[in-house]
Amino acid sequence: MDIIKLPPGELADPDTDCIKIERTPDGQYSLATSALVACDNDDVDAGDSEAVISSVSYATFDEAEAAGLAWAASLCVERVFVETPA
Repeated sequence: MDIIKLPPGELADPDTDCIKIERTPDGQYSLATSALVACDNDDVDAGDSEAVISSVSYATFDEAEAAGLAWAASLCVERVFVETPA
């Protein structure tokens, strides 16, 4: 998977597969994600759109990023953009 980490505060194009990592008011991190499924598996079909509007909280940025990348990998995403807080 090609991972493109955008500069802090920069947004990915709306039509790209994207992981957005946000800082929560309590200092933790959460995810918002959007991607087109690139492979068929038991839960989804290729071409379907999948998204996570708000995830559980993660203690660190690295944990949130790892969870987002694992999510993208489970959908066989070939290129994902990572947005980070400014």
